[in-house]
Amino acid sequence: MAGTEIVITDNVAVGGGTVGRLADGRACFVDDALVGERVSVEISEDRGRFVRTRVLEVIDASPHRVTPPCPAVARGCGGCDLQHADLGEQHRMKAAAVADAWERIGRIPRPEVAVIGLPALDYRTTVRLAVDGDRVGFRAARSHDVVPVDTCPVAHQMIDGLIAHGRFDGCDEVTIRVGARTGDAMVVAASTAAGVSVPDNVIAVGADELAAGRRAWIHEEVAGRRWRISAGSFFQTRPDGADALVAEVRGAVERLAGRPTRLVDLCSGVGLFAGTVAADEVVAVEQSRSSCADARVNLADLGDAATVFELSLRSWRPSPADVVIADPSRDGLGKVGVQRVTDTGAPLVVLVSCDAGSGARDAGLLVAAGYHPESVTVVDLFPHTHHVEVVSVFVRTLSRG
Repeated sequence: MAGTEIVITDNVAVGGGTVGRLADGRACFVDDALVGERVSVEISEDRGRFVRTRVLEVIDASPHRVTPPCPAVARGCGGCDLQHADLGEQHRMKAAAVADAWERIGRIPRPEVAVIGLPALDYRTTVRLAVDGDRVGFRAARSHDVVPVDTCPVAHQMIDGLIAHGRFDGCDEVTIRVGARTGDAMVVAASTAAGVSVPDNVIAVGADELAAGRRAWIHEEVAGRRWRISAGSFFQTRPDGADALVAEVRGAVERLAGRPTRLVDLCSGVGLFAGTVAADEVVAVEQSRSSCADARVNLADLGDAATVFELSLRSWRPSPADVVIADPSRDGLGKVGVQRVTDTGAPLVVLVSCDAGSGARDAGLLVAAGYHPESVTVVDLFPHTHHVEVVSVFVRTLSRG
């Protein structure tokens, strides 16, 4: 076929897929292929120095290739881009993507990356769906096209029920969020919930109402605590994953710092780590007004031992700390955020990154500032997707000068 090439993929790509080389030597990013496969590809995007391609035929398949468990994948659903790999291979790909990023982006010797696996189906407690007439679905890969679905095998069963039986007339998109351990459920509709029909025990709220000041929230239970999570607040998409993150972060702090006198939780969200890692004093810094309101409720039992600041990292003035935990958004901390971390003088830093590339950049900045990486662990919150959640632990090796 004209315009096609045969490619052998030789590595994973940060952001999903694999990488090979075209006959002319240019890097070729291949969606839907596994490392070591020989595939026929068609160029979908030519960026000069590199191209993006789609697989036309798998000529020599990896032994780790499997049939995707969800039929929507064959129809182009972009929600789960690794369902064609067995779970062991997914873990290896994620560990390799993180290690490669640390080496290439962070300029750090390639680390050993541990992986903590979690159940791969019936796990997501938050999904965003596009509405197409009387059907809902997910966006196709690298497209705004909607792939209608009646069920989603990675979504929690409560969400699956709302996908199958809810009506979302007049909406462009809906976000469904449930508390797996509390039974709470909420639908946030864009731009209005006027045409939403869901069971009476499900909160339905429109983006227009939220913009006008209405508050709406659900509750979830994680690490033995009950958490209020508002419609506009971030929270991990599965409670067992949040449990695993807490255990990893808390374990590192207890092992390397004991009980800190002063702990700073940056990009603290609704207070997950501030409320679960024991310290004499906790300072939570978060710029989202909604998340800060939740954090003040969630940390109320700590009394004067917990302080919540509604500030961006750029605006926050650091003060001394024994431990810093930072859980930034996909953009990472960046130079300003890492500078705020190092200005605390904390001997121990735990970085929770949801993007391999920005996490590697931040790791490189921390190493340049005198920190040594003690461990790197992927907590696989998102099986069947390329998304990673990385807990990296750093110990200060250089004194402040």
